[in-house]
Amino acid sequence: TAALRFPPFLSSRAAPKTTAAACTRRTASATLRVAALPESAPVSAPASTSEERPEFSPPAGFAPPVPKRFAVKDGQLASVAGAALALPFRLGTGLFVLGYSVSLVSADKIPSDQYSLEFLGLKVKETSKIDQCRRPEKPIEIYEFEGCPFCRKVREMVSVLDLDVLFYPCPQKGPTFRPKVLEMGGKKQFPYMVDPNTGVAMYESDAIIKYLADTYGDGTVPIMLSLGLFTTITAGLAMIWRVWKGSSYTVSKLPPQPIEIWAYEV
Repeated sequence: TAALRFPPFLSSRAAPKTTAAACTRRTASATLRVAALPESAPVSAPASTSEERPEFSPPAGFAPPVPKRFAVKDGQLASVAGAALALPFRLGTGLFVLGYSVSLVSADKIPSDQYSLEFLGLKVKETSKIDQCRRPEKPIEIYEFEGCPFCRKVREMVSVLDLDVLFYPCPQKGPTFRPKVLEMGGKKQFPYMVDPNTGVAMYESDAIIKYLADTYGDGTVPIMLSLGLFTTITAGLAMIWRVWKGSSYTVSKLPPQPIEIWAYEV
């Protein structure tokens, strides 16, 4: 397995270390697990919540990568530029966690083993409301696909709340996870959420967003996710430059374990 790690400059907590069993992606604001389970795998049963945080440790033989100057891979410039054009439409809604704020403090105010940006001899102290919010004991399960504006809205909220999520990709004609939504909920509509921590399952992006805000946040929904039709239109425009990539199924092989990807939705 492989994981992508980015500096946690948007999250109030230090980035967890990668586990060998499953690849998660916990970046600036969210941990996203892309599901790769057999079609027969059952949906997680409801379980009681716990305030204890999971512990993470690197796999045997893990060596941190050597830092390199940022660069775009040859032939990928147009793809990256197209993805970046989402910013003016969504204004980076998923870029910052709930209640994110920064301040400049003297260097001795930040522990030496804690990551922090430096500016004019001072260090940037980041805070948020995430540590005051309930955390799910088990990853929340969301069935969705990349080219869906309603799904994008939910992914943005996942980033805002820094949630551990198991995403089940359900593109058009997808044979593995898409039919399971019909079996569980009675219709092929996306996104579809199952929270094994509470036993709640639901359709409708706005309902899912409100549920996540009430259950794992402080009840507030970011302004760019609460504008109704305008939110949906801008979410669709944000993806138009990608020509609906991720909407149609491509023949693929399922890995034996979920793939961890650390990132956030902007």
